[in-house]
Amino acid sequence: MAEKHLEADDPYAFVAVQFPTDPDVDTDEMMARCFVEEYALMGMPPGRMMQLFRSSYFAGTNRILQKRGEDFIQQIIDDVFGTVPAGEVS
Repeated sequence: MAEKHLEADDPYAFVAVQFPTDPDVDTDEMMARCFVEEYALMGMPPGRMMQLFRSSYFAGTNRILQKRGEDFIQQIIDDVFGTVPAGEVS
């Protein structure tokens, strides 16, 4: 395995790229679920999860919220955490 030693002028700049996806696949749902699952595994409670999507500081999550709305995000949060919306019986 090759290993590169740290150099003082290493940029450490985050670079995001976009790439084309299949228009028949709901990538918003897949990405939102990945975000929710990742933060859930790190211990973030479901009640704070929506803040992650509301914050414009987190461009990926916020873009999905702006495009699909809070109900869409809340449904994914409820699904990941196994909560049942009020009025429904499982």
